[in-house]
Amino acid sequence: MNPVMNHCLPMDNANLVTRSIKTSLFVAAILFVFLSQRVSLPVLWGGALGVMLSALNLYLLLRLSGMFYKKRGLLYAALKLPLFYGLLIFLLFKFPLSVTAFMVGFSVPLFVIILKTLGGGLIFVERANVIRST
Repeated sequence: MNPVMNHCLPMDNANLVTRSIKTSLFVAAILFVFLSQRVSLPVLWGGALGVMLSALNLYLLLRLSGMFYKKRGLLYAALKLPLFYGLLIFLLFKFPLSVTAFMVGFSVPLFVIILKTLGGGLIFVERANVIRST
């Protein structure tokens, strides 16, 4: 393979998820600051908690994917489901949060992954076309 083409390859999946989590938390922090004076507290905390729990969920899934075929990985996966989703249900029922804002916040990291994937694909195609034309 051409060394220039090798440089144009999209990033690996673990790096994509890690960068998407960081980007999502950064964007959520900025939105939290700017929206703190404009929206109600349950909406603000619902969105922030949604982003944080979605980032935690993606991080745990990323860590579990590397050790899924080991016995310890299956044990961690079996513990993750009731603990994580139990925490999720507890927080939604215990605190006065906007469920709609929580769902929007929970989907933010997933949208960031989609946008990063589309952007990486477009950059890859554009670089490949530039290399082909030279």
